[in-house]
Amino acid sequence: MSSKKEKIVLTQIKQDFTTPVDAISDYINLIIDGSDVYDDEISDEFQNIKKSAKTLRVNFNDAFLEYADTKRKTISNDEEASILRHDLRTPLNGIIGYSEILLEDFEDDIEESHAEDINHIIGLAKEVEGAIARFVDFLKDGTDKTSESLAENESAENLFSSLGKIDYKLEIIDEIKQSRILVVDDIKTNCDVLKRRLENNTFLVEVSMSGKDALEKIAKEKFDLVLLDVLMPEVNGLEVLIKIREEYSADKLPVIMVSSFDDVESISKCIQLGASDYLPKPVNSTILTQKVASTLERKSLREREEQLLSELHRQAITDEMTGVPNRRYVFEQLEKSFDDIEKNSKEHFATAIFDIDHFKNVNDTYGHAAGDEIIKKVCNLATSIIKSPNIFGRIGGEEFLAVIFNDSENHLQQICEKIRTSVEKEETLFDNQKISVTLSGGVCFSNESSSVSDLVNKADERLYLAKKNGRNKFYLKEE
Repeated sequence: MSSKKEKIVLTQIKQDFTTPVDAISDYINLIIDGSDVYDDEISDEFQNIKKSAKTLRVNFNDAFLEYADTKRKTISNDEEASILRHDLRTPLNGIIGYSEILLEDFEDDIEESHAEDINHIIGLAKEVEGAIARFVDFLKDGTDKTSESLAENESAENLFSSLGKIDYKLEIIDEIKQSRILVVDDIKTNCDVLKRRLENNTFLVEVSMSGKDALEKIAKEKFDLVLLDVLMPEVNGLEVLIKIREEYSADKLPVIMVSSFDDVESISKCIQLGASDYLPKPVNSTILTQKVASTLERKSLREREEQLLSELHRQAITDEMTGVPNRRYVFEQLEKSFDDIEKNSKEHFATAIFDIDHFKNVNDTYGHAAGDEIIKKVCNLATSIIKSPNIFGRIGGEEFLAVIFNDSENHLQQICEKIRTSVEKEETLFDNQKISVTLSGGVCFSNESSSVSDLVNKADERLYLAKKNGRNKFYLKEE
């Protein structure tokens, strides 16, 4: 492109930028001049918009001077273009954000004419966004895509106008209300706008203004979601994302990247590194709320699924009446423990099988409900003595099995005797009647057996000997 044509294009872009920015300043000054009726909180919001507009003008003038007028800088790659776009769009975030907050939070307090002015400001800010995009694209590849962009916008407007007006209001479901969100951005205005928008939707929000501080907060506190800026000094957003993913999966701690980088490569890189979603600046309040809510709903759904699967697994391995492991789980663990020995990864262990003496008499005399209470009582006593990693479970009726990871005969003798005497001394009160029972058991060590079935059979044979020889005793070997 010739120097003369290039100058004409840049002049047009500058005019397309300065015209809406001047109008924004005019609107906000008119509002401020007539804002004596407003309290300090609303007046502060007007001042925030004015400061953001001033910063926007300064940033653009500096960039125009460096890149266009004096050409002290050039853009040679997508990363440099993204950084410039980020610097120019950041003040827009404040203009649009504070304007939307005024309309949402103080709708009943703002004069109708001022509300119209604020809506004009939002529209003008979006015009500025288009001028910034044209400016950066022109500096990067020397082409002006104005006509193409206008045609696309007109086509999009025609499409949506043909669909008619659709009333839509996002409902925040109860499961995600009060979710804890961490907003990470080195620009105070951005943090403030995001925090207030999210808090208006029942979320609990904390702010970090550096990547280092964010990582420290995440290490100490539990968050449900992180909104993370990409471009930050010292530790940038991508580095923070990588550190988060070293500790937490996307299911456990989703991260939405928030940045003025809106090129496909930047977005793709964030997703590849583990981002759950991406929000371009300036952030649209509706899209922000929708993406945050959708991400939190997915997280909540996955957590419910995990809880359900955990509960189904618990039910599958647990004896319903007593709450101790059932036959299936106990024998699975017994098989695994025996296999571990063969792989030389675990020491030998012992298996104890025991049951309640004369249990049929208990059921016949006091009823099955009383028998159930006796079984529960025995389980409570046994589990208070047989602690993890040892295993105790009910394998049928009044029969129980324990896997004890110790091959010391003295140790097993002490445990069995403690269980036996505890049951013997215990009385169960049922229908104003005191019921006492005893236990008999047999123990076999894994080094005595060639297989699980052989191990169980030998323990069962010793249980039979204990019953045959008077009951209320445990046999650790044939006598």
